[in-house]
Amino acid sequence: METPEKTRVAVVFGGGSTEHAVSSVGAADLLDALDGDEFEIVPIGVTREGRWVLSAAAQAGGPSTELVPAGAAVSVVDAGVGVAHLGGIDVVFPVLQGAFGDEGTIQGLLEMADLPYVGSGVLAASVAVDQDFSRKLAAAAGLPVAPYVVLRDTADTADTADTAGLGAADRARLGLPVVVRPARGAGAVTEVADWAALPDAVAAARAVDPKVVVVAAPAGRKITVGVLDTGSGDRPEASVPGEVLGDRVAAPAELDHAVERRVRDLAVEAFITLDCAGLAVVECTVTPDGQVFFDRIDTMPGFDPGAPFPVVWQASGVAYQTLISRLVKAAVRRGTGLH
Repeated sequence: METPEKTRVAVVFGGGSTEHAVSSVGAADLLDALDGDEFEIVPIGVTREGRWVLSAAAQAGGPSTELVPAGAAVSVVDAGVGVAHLGGIDVVFPVLQGAFGDEGTIQGLLEMADLPYVGSGVLAASVAVDQDFSRKLAAAAGLPVAPYVVLRDTADTADTADTAGLGAADRARLGLPVVVRPARGAGAVTEVADWAALPDAVAAARAVDPKVVVVAAPAGRKITVGVLDTGSGDRPEASVPGEVLGDRVAAPAELDHAVERRVRDLAVEAFITLDCAGLAVVECTVTPDGQVFFDRIDTMPGFDPGAPFPVVWQASGVAYQTLISRLVKAAVRRGTGLH
C-alpha cells in the first residue's frame, strides 16, 4: 500500500521588522507543532537584511539549495524568479510580523507566484496593520469604535511644546486618558493621563511611524478573541474570550453571557468587514457598564504557546497542534486569487 504524499509546508519567519525576534520564537514553536507524519516541513528564515535562507536540513532534502541567488535581497528579486525556488511547496505559512511581513507584502508575492498561504490576503493584511484604516472600516460597518485622531508628520500638524498637533476641540472630544501609538508599527504605545505628556508620547510613536493615532481609552477590561476561518465558506468561528492581564492572557475571561456574545459577535464581524481569511486576533475593551469597543485586529498573531491566539483556542477545546493543522488545511483549500 502506497504511503499518502505529505503536504509540503514552507514556514517563513524572521524578517527585517522590529518584530524579527517575535516571529522567530513563534516559528520555533510552530515548527515543533507541525505533525511530521502529515506534513513535510521546510523552514525558511528571512534575515534582518531581507535575504531568504533555507535551513541546512531543508537544503539537504529540498528542491533547491538556496531560495534566491546568493547575496540578493528579497526586495530586488523578481517574484517569478525568487519564489520559483520554492518549487514543490504546496502551501506557505508566513509568520513574518511587522513591516515587510504581515502587512500584505509577502501575501502579494505569494499571490503572484500562485502559492497558497495561511492567513489573510493582501488587502485585509494591509488594512489590519493600519490603526487608522482598520478603525475607519470598522466604524463604517457599524462596529463600536472609540473616538480617535490621526496625527501626520506634516507642516500643519507639526509638534509644538504644548499640543503635539492635537487641537483643543480634539482634546475635548477624546478626553483623558488616551492611548498614543504608531499607526502601522509595534511598540511605542503609551497611555497618557495628562496632556503635558502628549508631545513625548507622540515623538516616541513617530520614531516608529510618522503617522500616529491618538485614541480615547475608556475604562474597562482588555479582551481578546481568536477567529478561525476554515475556508469552506462557513461563517468564521470565534473562540471563547480571554482577558489581557499584563503580559499574559487568562482564558476564558469571566464575562456576563450577553457581553460575551457581543464580544464574540464583534470579533467575527470585524473579521468579515476587513475581508480576513484563515485566522485573526481581535482586541476590544469592555467597559464596566457592558459596552464593547473594537480596538484592533491582528491577521498574523504570535504563535508561541503562551500567545493570545493559541491560549484562547486551547481554552475553547482546540489543542495547539490541531489548530496549526486546521490553518494549513484551510489555506490549501482556499488557494490563491479572488474569493
